[in-house]
Amino acid sequence: MTVNQGVTPVMSILPLPTVNNLYTADREDSLRSDLFTNYQKNSRPAPLVDIRCNMKLLSIKDLIWNDTRFDWSSNSMYTDIETIYSTETAVFTPPIVVENSVSNLGVISDTTLPIKISQTGETTWSPGDIYVTSCDIDTTFYPFDEQTCVITLTTRGYTANQITLSFDEVPIIRSAYQDNGEWIFVKSSTSTSLSYRGNEVFSQLNFIFTLKRRTTFHLLNTVLPMFLLASMVCFVFKLPVDSGEKLGYSLTVLLAIAVYLTLVADNIPTTSTYTSYLSVYLNVMLGIAVASSLLTIFVINIHFTPEEEEVSEYIQSLAKFGAQMVCWKHSCCRTTDKSTVDVLPYTDKIDLESVAVNNNCEFAWPEIAKILDAFFFRVYVLLMVILTTAFAVVMAMGSWY
Repeated sequence: MTVNQGVTPVMSILPLPTVNNLYTADREDSLRSDLFTNYQKNSRPAPLVDIRCNMKLLSIKDLIWNDTRFDWSSNSMYTDIETIYSTETAVFTPPIVVENSVSNLGVISDTTLPIKISQTGETTWSPGDIYVTSCDIDTTFYPFDEQTCVITLTTRGYTANQITLSFDEVPIIRSAYQDNGEWIFVKSSTSTSLSYRGNEVFSQLNFIFTLKRRTTFHLLNTVLPMFLLASMVCFVFKLPVDSGEKLGYSLTVLLAIAVYLTLVADNIPTTSTYTSYLSVYLNVMLGIAVASSLLTIFVINIHFTPEEEEVSEYIQSLAKFGAQMVCWKHSCCRTTDKSTVDVLPYTDKIDLESVAVNNNCEFAWPEIAKILDAFFFRVYVLLMVILTTAFAVVMAMGSWY
């Protein structure tokens, strides 16, 4: 047998793990027995307990605090057991409530979810529940509105000197967030505050979310039909009186606007704190439609007035004013009476009556009705353009800012 010179065989003997360093169910039972003997879950673990919170966009994710009564890191018998689990029936849990909840006013609780307890006593609880919270909705620029809602957590029973709430490193987690068909998530923020109840002060956390309403659906199904419906009010004055459909058309548009106003009002959040410009616009359009129906009745009445009845002075004045505004083809603004004056010798007297201009211009009842129709049509078109443009500008400014 040949042995190579200079090579020394080395054997490394590693210590095998002892039985005490291996995890077994019996050893965890022993650890639990040591930890929970004389443990009172109704007693807080320290004079001041710091509860660290974070939130998913679906629910409260984690509540984390240190319970030094569960610290077994210095016990060599259980160093291999990193965590154990229990429930709130056996472990102290902080009495935290969602302050602005409208569905569940009790403390956050879930007896089925396990609570994770680490070697150092760090306790992590992830209670799951659905909470409906109140939010002050600003409907001024609906449906181009942006809403800011706050979810507030606070303690019950324990004051700020006994339990304090703070944010975890990442207070709001968006990993589970999915795009919504109605709202766009704009931003989120957090803040701390104090809640005063009598002479006691309680710790409080605020999770602030800003959401913006998606406008495509409302543009196609609310705003555009509203503009088209409002534009039809003007054309009642284009229908001839003899057609017999003038008043029927006006009432149909009036009822359509009234029904549309009801449908839109059902979709706007019910609040009297803010007034929606959309509701104001629709109510103005409804008032204009009512006025157009009354004016239509007035025009029909003038049209069918017997010819032998004398036209009153104020009707003639209104007709002359309307004729000048629309440059009616038979109005006095189009016809001029050119009087001729003969040049006489300076010794002769000039007869002033011979050079007087005749400005008298009378309209018959049917022609007055046509003049008023033309005048009201132009007034309504101008009014609709101004109101609709102002509404669009105001809503655009509200959506930008």
